[in-house]
Amino acid sequence: MDKASVRRNIILYKIYVLFNEPLFWGPILITSIQKLGHMSLPDIYFLESATMILCVLLDIPSGALADLIGKKKVLIIGRIFLLLSMFGFALTIGPKTAWLANILWAIGYSFQSGADVSLFYNSLKSRGLEHIYKKTEGKAFGSRLLLTGLCALVVGPLATINLRIPLLLCIPFVMISVVAVFYFEEPAQTKKYSVRKQIALLKEGVHFVLNKREVRWIVLFGALMTGASKIWFFTYNPYFERVHLDMKYYGFVFFLLNIIAWLSSHYAYRVERCMSESRSIVIMILCIGIPVIVMGLVPITPCVYLVLFQNIVRGFIRPFNSDYMNRHIIADDIRTTINSVQSTTADSISIVTLSLFGLLVARIHVLNSLVVLGIVVLCLGCFSYRSYKRLDR
Repeated sequence: MDKASVRRNIILYKIYVLFNEPLFWGPILITSIQKLGHMSLPDIYFLESATMILCVLLDIPSGALADLIGKKKVLIIGRIFLLLSMFGFALTIGPKTAWLANILWAIGYSFQSGADVSLFYNSLKSRGLEHIYKKTEGKAFGSRLLLTGLCALVVGPLATINLRIPLLLCIPFVMISVVAVFYFEEPAQTKKYSVRKQIALLKEGVHFVLNKREVRWIVLFGALMTGASKIWFFTYNPYFERVHLDMKYYGFVFFLLNIIAWLSSHYAYRVERCMSESRSIVIMILCIGIPVIVMGLVPITPCVYLVLFQNIVRGFIRPFNSDYMNRHIIADDIRTTINSVQSTTADSISIVTLSLFGLLVARIHVLNSLVVLGIVVLCLGCFSYRSYKRLDR
């Protein structure tokens, strides 16, 4: 690719990341599914688990398809499905429409998973600029978090008028990311598609992950951090209700947590440069494990702000994971497949943990379940850190 194409891709990628996810749904997502979809919290955990199963089934095949026919084509398909899912969430009138919206989201998520990062990384690598990936990714993701935080300030007041208003506002901004994807450029695909070649790519990608120790480690560590964060996120609204936080303040809390996530993502490359990779890993584990336990043991309004610690990890984990992964992937032609294997592993673990946590919430309530979650994260985190240190030997 020439320099002009790479520069254009950098600008388009920043726009794509900025509007990649809905800007207004975070503070009231679970509440909207409960009230508009008429579903209980255990029902939502089951719904999310089933949705992740679909992601697992589609993730690796869609990644191999992207490596064969072009990442841009697959990314466009994913964006269109995600846009349709936004209409589904905004128009939810019961459990069936809630399920439909989640199914559309799962298809869209699976098709874009790995394709976006791989397309951008390969663009940079074509001009020897892969060293700026982590900085660019961190700042782009951070800008989205900042914008999401600013949008969160109006979610609470709008939701008190009508829960559907914030969901409807998400749609035009997601459309901007769809347009950006159409203008991406990537090197011409030289491979001809066939089922046999796709299966061969799947095997090659899985084999690489299983036999590369560093990649195997980041896949499992990323699954631990993202899985625990996902579970914690689904407890936000129930916890807010438990400590009697007025809905009009939900947006303010989400504004603060997105500001924290923005700072964490924006300066991720500087933080790791100052503290080292190993210390960054320890901090991420502690930021997830300890606050969750405190929230479960001390259910009072000030503890709502402990979710800010989870968002330190939320902002840091994406540039950390993708940079670590891409540094250890040698073959560009299977990059998306390997990234999809990572995503599939994380989703598979999320399926199990979300299902177990849903059962746990139904039996011992959300507060005690948070304590259990924190203990598990700290134990598995210690094991993961020891495994990381053995890689340096």
